[in-house]
Amino acid sequence: MASVIVRGTGSVSVKPDLIRLVLEMESRSRDCGEAMEKAGKDIEELRDILGGFGFERDALKTSDFNVRTEYESQPDENNIYHNVFKGYCCFHSVKVEFDLDTERLAGILRAVSASGAAPQLNVCFTVKDEEPACEELIRLSASNAKRKAELLCKASGVRLGKLLKISYDRSDMNFVSQARFSMDMNCLRAEAKAVSITPDDIKLTDCAEFEWETF
Repeated sequence: MASVIVRGTGSVSVKPDLIRLVLEMESRSRDCGEAMEKAGKDIEELRDILGGFGFERDALKTSDFNVRTEYESQPDENNIYHNVFKGYCCFHSVKVEFDLDTERLAGILRAVSASGAAPQLNVCFTVKDEEPACEELIRLSASNAKRKAELLCKASGVRLGKLLKISYDRSDMNFVSQARFSMDMNCLRAEAKAVSITPDDIKLTDCAEFEWETF
């Protein structure tokens, strides 16, 4: 039985409608309990700050939490290096998501930067609902594959028959805009007014393989 196998591709652009703010903090102490206590106080301070911007206390979600021991290499009297215990490091990564509003974002960054928690900040622009884009990519991939198959059959003097097989393995898609947002600490401390920006669209591509009978 003759057949034609075609890979169909689809591409879409999606406008971001959600801000994801990731905050990473580290607290250190030679005492494990003290390191964890400091981490707990930092989180509570951030919850208080976000509460001033209309967030519920459970809006701040933990994505990573770990406590590790830290050592440093030091020489002894014979100049032989050994690992010497320094203390404990408590790492906590949390995130909060909210509707696209860069002025609100700037206010949050300003308040957080002045806090005792002093987290490392990372901002990205994404979407609330990924499924519509995923479904559109599948439709476009199928349409693209059939159009290619029909052209191949026409050029080869054969006819396209029934669909025999579809192979599709959706890979993880990066629903994050390439747009970067950052503000210098001096601007944050000076309470500089945020500029209204429109993040670049999120570009997505997907593909699937189709096999049709030909006759």
